Amino acid sequence: MDGDIIHEARVALGGVATIPWRAYAAETVLQGRQLNEERAQAAAEAAFAGAHSSTHNAFKVSLGKRTLVRALLEAGRMRV
Repeated sequence: MDGDIIHEARVALGGVATIPWRAYAAETVLQGRQLNEERAQAAAEAAFAGAHSSTHNAFKVSLGKRTLVRALLEAGRMRV
């Protein structure tokens, strides 16, 4: 963070697929912008834009989005 602007972001997702993956689209949405709930939600949407689910695990997409939003906002509050 540079003040309230995201200088650099790295987003990796685990537990929602067979292997962890890096969410480059979410990083792009975040970098150079102010972190707020709207921006975190946009990053979550970008991170899960290509997600494929089946009948039995479709809940993971919405759960993953909510978890990412929460994690981003919490990380923003932890600024030094």
